[in-house]
Amino acid sequence: MPFGGCLERLHFKGVLFDFGGTLAYLDELENRRYEEALASTLKKYGCRGHLKDLPSVLASTYWRSTKGELKTPQEFWSLVLRKLRIPAQPDLISGLEAVRNSHSPATRKLYDGVFEVLTTLQKKYKLALVSNCAVGTGKLIDSLGLSDFFSCIILSYQLRVRKPDKRMYLEALRCLKLEAHECIFVADEISDLEGAREIGLRTMLVRQGLNTFQEAKNINFEPDFQISQIPEITTFL
Repeated sequence: MPFGGCLERLHFKGVLFDFGGTLAYLDELENRRYEEALASTLKKYGCRGHLKDLPSVLASTYWRSTKGELKTPQEFWSLVLRKLRIPAQPDLISGLEAVRNSHSPATRKLYDGVFEVLTTLQKKYKLALVSNCAVGTGKLIDSLGLSDFFSCIILSYQLRVRKPDKRMYLEALRCLKLEAHECIFVADEISDLEGAREIGLRTMLVRQGLNTFQEAKNINFEPDFQISQIPEITTFL
């Protein structure tokens, strides 16, 4: 369906949200500062070789972590260091995790209007957060002040599967005690919506992220509803 339209409001009891690209975005400047702080910490421990590979190593390790292959921050940093060919000293791992904890809240910013939208919807619907994310993201969600809005938060690294695997959506529905036809899933990526539709969820695409077609099986997928930014959701719900 094109932008606009009317949603059958009375038929919905739950709204499932994606996180990255839907409610929050990566602040590129703060992320560079975070990577620079990591590099600085590594240099303090005498680690200088292979630091040019740090951004790509972080990205690939993040990806593995989203699938639940790495269960703790220690495992995450141990793998990063192994890829950089740096000995995994306990003090160094603690230092890197301290850098992440101090910088992480600044690297993710909420889109304008997110708090207002969630406050409005929370009064009428059960809300769930369903996100592909790396170990430690739960702390970030807490620090952004989002946790209290959701009846349940389903994170891929905890469930050990990634969207569009149907188990992500089914776990959220189980937690909400709702059926798929009673809910709508809101995300910025087509692939996430494809998985949602497979189990009977209605779908809403938010065209504000950068990865709309990444991993999509069908780039011509038509969501039930589309909006250009998150505040527009209250037009439908």
